[in-house]
Amino acid sequence: MTAQLDLNKRHWTRTKGPITLIGTWIRDRFDRWQPCMVLIRTGDELSDHLWPCVITMDKAWVWDTVIGDEREAGETLAGFLDPLRLPPNTSTIVGLFNLINDHLGDLLTIPPYPMEFRDGAVVAEATIVNHTTGQSREVEIRDV
Repeated sequence: MTAQLDLNKRHWTRTKGPITLIGTWIRDRFDRWQPCMVLIRTGDELSDHLWPCVITMDKAWVWDTVIGDEREAGETLAGFLDPLRLPPNTSTIVGLFNLINDHLGDLLTIPPYPMEFRDGAVVAEATIVNHTTGQSREVEIRDV
């Protein structure tokens, strides 16, 4: 099973200029739901350009200014710039890091996945391919 993310099921939403942060849950390959913070380009929710950037609760420590891992945070940020359509410069990277760091507390307040959100049966699977970059992602379509 691939990771599953449903941006319709949210605990919170924050919009900060060109970036929208969403507190939600992601289902991992072991069929466990984990709180996460998703960054998307503001206004892209219904767009073909939507490519969510996910920070899971178990990786929140990476973004802490005291105990964090600068190298891992930097590599992750570099991967976020293109999907968020942000320019690759120092001020953008520092601003994005600060935005994530400022919302770590929000991420840590997300409760376990609510029982009422449990999904129905899988009725189809789809693979979405970006023919320009060759990137693909798989999604499940569920009966709710």
